[in-house]
Order: sequence, then structure tokens, then C-alpha cells
Amino acid sequence: MIKLSLAFLFLTVGVFAQVNKTDSGIRKQIEQYNSAFSIAFVEGKQAALVKAYTDQTIFMPEHSRQRLGRKAIEAFYEQWLAQAKINSYQKTILELQDFGNYVLEIGTFAENLSLNGQNAFSYSGKYSVLWAKPSKKNQPLTIAAEIWGSASYFDDKNIPNIDDAAIPPTKEYISSDKLTLEVKERNNNIKKLVQNRQGAEHAKMFMPDAMYLTYYTPILSGEKEITAYFTEHEKPGTLRIEQISILTSNIIFTQKAIVEFGFYNVDWRDGDRNGNVKGKSINVWKRNGDGELMLFRQMVNHD
Repeated sequence: MIKLSLAFLFLTVGVFAQVNKTDSGIRKQIEQYNSAFSIAFVEGKQAALVKAYTDQTIFMPEHSRQRLGRKAIEAFYEQWLAQAKINSYQKTILELQDFGNYVLEIGTFAENLSLNGQNAFSYSGKYSVLWAKPSKKNQPLTIAAEIWGSASYFDDKNIPNIDDAAIPPTKEYISSDKLTLEVKERNNNIKKLVQNRQGAEHAKMFMPDAMYLTYYTPILSGEKEITAYFTEHEKPGTLRIEQISILTSNIIFTQKAIVEFGFYNVDWRDGDRNGNVKGKSINVWKRNGDGELMLFRQMVNHD
């Protein structure tokens, strides 16, 4: 019986590895893109930075609002490069999740930049990129969505100040599709848990092998790390959530997961202190053994 159980375990692990195995050609193409992007960033070649984006790309930079499409992304990099000299930039891929018609890349980045007249600043953190596979052979991958954020708290005076005045407000995605409504209902549950400071219960919205990439924090992997974070971050106390909205701006139904793009607005108060926080997220939902939608990968950053 023990031998049978071990054999079944190895078979299960093998199947799981095959399901998540990404084609070596795709990995090579992403690695080549990351290398070319790094060179173009350091050399200030703006046109080369946006070649993988499309008019539908959802772009979620840290400390700036969500942008849609190549022109808006190009304007972002134009502002960034006008204010900063990029001394070095590197991405390190941690994992590639193959969702059939899309590939999710998760990794870390290290950027050393100098604002005009200031000392060099080390801006490093984590990122998530959703790549769309081409419909025809011999066509390149394109970026469907991208988000990044620092691994620790930092003063945003050390990075370029991006003018968002020309960026229209993010709008809620409205659909009567059953899967969309199901995702929104899960978000409503999260909203209640955050407002009621039920961090441990919030953590149960994630799959046991989930990854959570939140603001000013290293990547959290697995049930233990995610539960510890939410139990502390959303514990009962003097802090009160006076208003919170968690909305959906778009959804992509891949062959193996649901990828939701979200945005939030939170008014908080803690004694005499109060404030407002806005931000955005890429949320990857999958079903567990009971058929419930659970968060498999999530990345969040502040506007």
C-alpha cells in the first residue's frame, strides 16, 4: 500500500510538472525580450521599450495609474526617461505559468537610476507579465498586461514623478457573464473581510500553492507565508476601514485560468490619522477541488 501511494504521488507530481511546463522556445523568447528591454532602457531607446505592447495592453506601473495601450505606455516611458538616467536594469524570471493561450511570467527586477541632480537610487522589487501567444506561427509574443512593485517601502521622491492628468479614470467592467459575476462576488467577499479586519479568513481565499505579490513586500509563497501576512496586516485594532471598493476593470478567460484586472479605493482611519489609498491588481483565479474560485496568483500595487 505504501509503494502504491508513493507511486501515485510521483505520478501526480509528474503530471503537475507537465501541465505547468512552458515551451523552451517561449522561455527563450521572453529571456531575449527581457535582455533587449534592459539594454534599451539603459540606452534610453524609447521606441525599443514598447515593441511588445499592443493597443490593448493593460499597463499597471507602481505609484501611477493604470494605462491602456501602446501610446499611453510610450508616454509613461517618455516621462520616466526625461527625468532619470537608468544606470542598470535587470529582470530575473522566477516562474512561467502556461495557461494555454497565455503565459504568466513572475520575477524580480533590479533598477539603479539617478534622477536629475540626485544620487543613484536602487529601485528593486517584483513583477508580473501576462504574455499572449500569437495566433499564427513565427509571430512574436505580445504583452497583454504588466504590473510591478517594490519589495520594500521607499520614498517615491527617488523615482520619476509621472503626470497622470491625461489618463482617464479606470472604469468598471460590466458583464452579465456568469464567470464574471462569480469573480465579482468573490471580490465582494474579500471586501467584507478587509473591512471587518478578518485577515486569517482573507488568506483562505488563496490556494495552498498560491503566490501573493503585494506592495512594499517580498513575494509571499504558499499558505503559511500568505496566512501570516494577512493575519498581521488585517488584524483587529484601532485601524478602521471607513470605505472600500474592489472593482474589476477587465477579464481575460485563458484556457486554464481566469485573469482579472482589478482596482481598489480605500478610506482608512486610525485614531487621529486618516488617509486614502488607491491601487490596482492582476488576479489569477482557479478552481479548487470543491469547484470554488480561489486566488492562484495575485499582484497588487498602489497608484
